[in-house]
Amino acid sequence: MQLQHSRTDIQVRFSDLDLLGHVSNSYYAQYFDLARVTFFRQIAKLIKNPVPSYVVASVKMDMLREIRFDDRVVVDTWCSRVGTKSMTIEHVIYANGEKATTCQTVLVGFDRDTRSSTALPTDWEVSDLSDVIPPSKA
Repeated sequence: MQLQHSRTDIQVRFSDLDLLGHVSNSYYAQYFDLARVTFFRQIAKLIKNPVPSYVVASVKMDMLREIRFDDRVVVDTWCSRVGTKSMTIEHVIYANGEKATTCQTVLVGFDRDTRSSTALPTDWEVSDLSDVIPPSKA
């Protein structure tokens, strides 16, 4: 099964801002977490079994421009790699249609009973982005 791209709208809250008047870097991880939940809920609708448990093994973020309170913010999320026990999830935050932040997260399948890594579904395939259009600046 090919894993679908997802897009998540984010409402910037006043409490997300720092003294400089832009979103504090500490909130970006929360935006990515919310987008990842949206991504996996989308998968859950397509499969018969529950989505496997996973843990975050690695996160790499690059801030490219600031995000302000009144910006229209969306996060695009997709899968760029699926291995036997881990997968790579990519995120891009757009602010008013401009790329603001990128994030690459490695997730590892996790068995809650044995508290150890476990295999991911063998039929999962990376996302196809050929039809994805970046959000507009409107």
